[in-house]
Amino acid sequence: MRLLAFALSLVFAAAPAGAQSVAVTDHARSALYAETAGVAPGGAVRLALRQELEAGWHVYWKNPGDSGLPLETAWTLPAGASASAIDYPAPHRILIGPLVNYGHEGEPVFLATLTAPASASIGDTIEVGLEATWLICAEICVPETGAFALSLPIVENPASDPAAAPVFAAAAGQRPEPLDAAFKIANGAIAIEAALAGADSAYFFPEADDLIAPAAEQKFEARGARIRLTAQTLKGDSPAPLKGVLQITDKGAERNFALAAAADPALEAPRAASAAGAVPPPAPSQGALPGLLVAALVGGAILNLMPCVFPILFVKAASIASAGADAGLMRRHGILYGAGVVATFVVLGGLLLALRAAGEGLGWGFHLQSPVVVALSAYVLFVVGLNLAGAFSIGEGLQNAGAGLVASAKGDAAAFLTGVLAVFVAAPCVGPFLTAPIGAAALMPPFAGMAIFVAMALGLAAPYVALSFSPALARRLPRPGAWMDRFRQALAFPVFGASAFFLWVLSAQVGRGGLALAFAGLVLIAFATRAWEWGRNARWGRPAAALTLLAAALSVALMRPAPAVAAQASYAGRETIAFDAADVARRRAAGEAIFIDFTAAWCVTCQFNKLTVLSSKTVSSAFDAAGVTFVVADWTNRDAAIEEALAGFGANGVPLYVFYPKGGEAVILPQPLTESAILSLVTPENGD
Repeated sequence: MRLLAFALSLVFAAAPAGAQSVAVTDHARSALYAETAGVAPGGAVRLALRQELEAGWHVYWKNPGDSGLPLETAWTLPAGASASAIDYPAPHRILIGPLVNYGHEGEPVFLATLTAPASASIGDTIEVGLEATWLICAEICVPETGAFALSLPIVENPASDPAAAPVFAAAAGQRPEPLDAAFKIANGAIAIEAALAGADSAYFFPEADDLIAPAAEQKFEARGARIRLTAQTLKGDSPAPLKGVLQITDKGAERNFALAAAADPALEAPRAASAAGAVPPPAPSQGALPGLLVAALVGGAILNLMPCVFPILFVKAASIASAGADAGLMRRHGILYGAGVVATFVVLGGLLLALRAAGEGLGWGFHLQSPVVVALSAYVLFVVGLNLAGAFSIGEGLQNAGAGLVASAKGDAAAFLTGVLAVFVAAPCVGPFLTAPIGAAALMPPFAGMAIFVAMALGLAAPYVALSFSPALARRLPRPGAWMDRFRQALAFPVFGASAFFLWVLSAQVGRGGLALAFAGLVLIAFATRAWEWGRNARWGRPAAALTLLAAALSVALMRPAPAVAAQASYAGRETIAFDAADVARRRAAGEAIFIDFTAAWCVTCQFNKLTVLSSKTVSSAFDAAGVTFVVADWTNRDAAIEEALAGFGANGVPLYVFYPKGGEAVILPQPLTESAILSLVTPENGD
């Protein structure tokens, strides 16, 4: 192919002056044309770079969308000459998985205007050189470069070049028509209004890459002779003017309009786009649902082995021991535990889907981005640990520790609430097989999304429910005795460890002042448990316990998120930079290799991977040798930019690990994360 390109370049180098200059690359044939066969002194002539792209390949618009790079040009001109900025054809959306790119397929034509030197004399010839670089993509992306040269005679009255006429006619058909419009930014959304009657749908391509997320929904409304388009925006103020391309369909026909809209304070204030009437982001195919359900089921079962769920496994083990050989009690507790898991997944999953449909950018584990929820989780586990340690007792069944209340003599309600507790602790841990299902659940229709959450719940509940229905297990359980009290007290320590973990997460969210309030709350809870026991023999004990617990709750209500709290410790001393989408894009354009760790303090899996794989000397040495920039996207507190980036990769939770090779597209690393997986990307020879 390269030999053919070289041969063709020799042929076209001998073409008549002013006709065309051609470059043939692996996936495109590109030619530079002049509209006239010459140019007047100080006059202007339009130049056209026409590309014939290989079928299935595309290049990018000036705002490439979620990924990609626009056309880059470097002109070589005589003194006194100048060239305008590139005038792009109208773009269209290119959907690649969860990404939305803006680009061109087929035969795009890019225009520029050349102004000749005013000092040029009739009969002279000016030499015009252009070196153009573009990123062309299909399944892979390849940077390509073409060098072009034109000789333009200086004439008094330039005549049209018949060979170039079809190219410029095609260019006219690709250009958007001018259109007056107005816009307004408010409430985290942007509204655009224009006088267009008869439009069936519309989509806006902004020139600025930080105005609207490419995958964001855009809500279309026809209002008589006008249309209104609403979308969430990444900007808090109004750019002036708003530039971009408005694409509409009118009875199936597509039309494109160039906007340079002015801000209009009189417009109706926009709200975030809702699902109704919106242009949705790309969603997984319904045909993929069975595979996603299987992955969710298996991933949910594996959650039982994740570090974040270990304390609850101990509590469940205690419940089996307390049931002894009572098969009926074991089965009932197993069913109730499973019901608690499923019900909690349905509530959290339904809340997540409802909030996202309302325009909120939330991901799985979102409840732990609230310091109040994190503090209460630490408090609940602390109470569970105190109960297991024997500091106080409520009810007779050990499983009541999971609920912390009197339910019945045999703890039926406690079994249900232990399932609830298991989900709250497991929710932030997106283990193996769960990244794709959780990300898809947020994009698919509500029924399919909820089915994925139910499958995860069944997977999490299945091992314990299966054990509770096993008569063989019941016969093998040790007989009740004094060992059970020691076993119960031993179980308190992993639960205390889980409580300490949530306090560490809290310190990353609210700083030292909030952590001091949390410690005060723990002291009050410890006093309340003793007051509860004293209350057995004193009337003041139970009221004192209630008042003390109320004071502990007040300590949580007083907590406030601390700004710019560094939630992530160093990666064994390795230098890291904070995630910034624009900075990542700049570094990619500069040819840097980038590794992004999407993480959160409340994600135990994230912390385990950080302390082991990501802090290993082998990985650190490989990063240094390959010049890899290490980026940390810390999602401990809510961050719209990180939520958008996760959605762009089809994920809805952490951990997520993404590697950009030099000049290449993103690669998502499989989980569980291993050194070999990282090394195979950073040092490809290791994967041979």
